[in-house]
Amino acid sequence: MSKGKGKKLVYVSESLVDEISKISRARDTHVGKFVEDALRQAVTMTRDGQDLAQVVDFYNVMRAHRVLGGAFIPSSILDFMVENLWKEKQEQLLECFYESGKWYGIYLKDKYAEPVEALEPFLKLTRWELNDVEVKDWGNNVKVRCVSTVLTNEGTLLLSRFLEGLMHALGYKTEKVDCLKGLIILESKK
Repeated sequence: MSKGKGKKLVYVSESLVDEISKISRARDTHVGKFVEDALRQAVTMTRDGQDLAQVVDFYNVMRAHRVLGGAFIPSSILDFMVENLWKEKQEQLLECFYESGKWYGIYLKDKYAEPVEALEPFLKLTRWELNDVEVKDWGNNVKVRCVSTVLTNEGTLLLSRFLEGLMHALGYKTEKVDCLKGLIILESKK
């Protein structure tokens, strides 16, 4: 780094500078301003204790929800609605969550070169209130484990159907589902 009038020179890869230049031109701004703004945001997020890779993952999840018509409502309201619909519309609710899972699966398949790898951060950052998520990928076999201390029985079943739809959209068939209140273990095979 060299100093000059309160500024420092930082070496970065040429390919990154080329990408930044393209973005800056498209936004009609100077490269230096773009870089300084981006670094300021990165410093702010890091100072707030955030991991930048997780911030990007969170942004991608939020974008997926927005693109796919997701809505954010307090979990207590969702629980109330599910509880009241469950008695008379259980099969329709399960089918709706299955279909929604298929939408998300198609989106992940289209958006990511390795959609199964994107699944774990996606589930960790969604509003299912999951305490633990693990996705193991053995090529033709995938095991998804979700644990939540707050999911209701109904919520657990709905999440299970969502996951089945998602995995089916990724080209996997359900081999086995273990589902208890707050615990889902879904095994799928290509």
